[in-house]
Amino acid sequence: MIREDQESVADAAKKLYDEKLRETLEQKHRDEFVAIEPISGEYFVGQTLSEAIGASRSKYPKRLAHALRVGHKAAVHFGMQLR
Repeated sequence: MIREDQESVADAAKKLYDEKLRETLEQKHRDEFVAIEPISGEYFVGQTLSEAIGASRSKYPKRLAHALRVGHKAAVHFGMQLR
């Protein structure tokens, strides 16, 4: 279950991504991961989800960040490929 504070972090991070980061990140970091810490507005890019979240947690260990895959609707996709 999602807590209210998690939902507000996600909403704020998505807003920052859409309004300030999308253009730059999608040009330079497409298919990488970004963790956005919405209180500071800082973001952390990594080749993996763990790398992006880890960088955010290193700088802000007591704050939540929201992660996205640059240029995608979801950070991770679970499913099977039909042939």
